[in-house]
Amino acid sequence: MDRYPSLKDAILDLDPVLIQTLAAFSIERTDEGWLTLFRFAFYGPNLERASDVDQYPDIQVLLPARLDPREEIQGLEESEIVGSFNVLEMAPEQRWVVKTHAGSQAERIAWRNSIT
Repeated sequence: MDRYPSLKDAILDLDPVLIQTLAAFSIERTDEGWLTLFRFAFYGPNLERASDVDQYPDIQVLLPARLDPREEIQGLEESEIVGSFNVLEMAPEQRWVVKTHAGSQAERIAWRNSIT
């Protein structure tokens, strides 16, 4: 599993197609640091036909335990690399689930329609 100094560095190391199709991510405390799981939207040549669309496998990375996930999430959202967020904090200070491109329904539709 790859390790990164920050959430933004982990995102920027993804292939540009993966950055474009990042639908959500989660951050969870582990003994080794913050386990981050990236989940990607369906994408492929024929988005209109679900049977012809592939799902890219999830990617896991590890962030240092010293980081504050709230600050990392806020900094990434401010960068606008993957749109506005909808953030759910579960079990305080232990796990976050973040949907990208979720600032509004219009943003989400525009993002979905931009996936090629």
